[in-house]
Amino acid sequence: MKNDNSRPEVILRHLASDGEPATPTLDTLQFLGAEENREIREGIFATPAIATLRGKKIAVIATDGVEDIELVAILTYFKRHGADTHLIAPKCPKTTAASGMIHPPLRKTHIFSIHYVSPGRWHKIDHFLDDVDPTDYDAVIIPGGTWSPDSLRADKLTLNFVKKAHKAKKIVAAICHGPWVLADAGLLKGRKATAWWSMKKDLENAGAIWEDKAVIDDEIITSRCPNDLLSFVFTIAVKLKS
Repeated sequence: MKNDNSRPEVILRHLASDGEPATPTLDTLQFLGAEENREIREGIFATPAIATLRGKKIAVIATDGVEDIELVAILTYFKRHGADTHLIAPKCPKTTAASGMIHPPLRKTHIFSIHYVSPGRWHKIDHFLDDVDPTDYDAVIIPGGTWSPDSLRADKLTLNFVKKAHKAKKIVAAICHGPWVLADAGLLKGRKATAWWSMKKDLENAGAIWEDKAVIDDEIITSRCPNDLLSFVFTIAVKLKS
């Protein structure tokens, strides 16, 4: 018998935020509870009968400002299908008083997610970027949220990580604003790709061939938005098993 905590409706309650939001938000409870998104909810958050990805290793790269639903959905899907799935992030940035930036002590071990522009929650980092080798992983995945990919695309460790993974013929994938990182790494030139719609010109300027589709797999896998999450993770899973 399945543990109660594995049921999608229990996960929905766990992901729900309390009270009225103070800012515009991507409400996880509303998103996953919508009838139109039943397939996403059940396809990602229900425990499969067989862990078909056991033995595979997944690196999910993110930092502060990652979109919560995308990070949670990706981590949950691959863990539930048996893959050894790690959240990998840059170390807490060093700041000066002049920058005005303040990082709480928890940032040394966690990153903070968002719900669109509302505060999300803390997520435990499994490994730092400079402590792992991308060639040890079967797939490298970059979730979206505007802030996280915008920081990562300026991070040399991240760019080198995805370039090394691609050179080693590992699966490289990104969703929403995540393809920004792949564009800055020079991996989308001459390839069909998609992303959040406002990024069309960014991808085209990086040499990509833009297509408005839920998922594009032109050696590198890209996807548009949270509504495409199930298609995105399923495409990666199929490629992992091939």
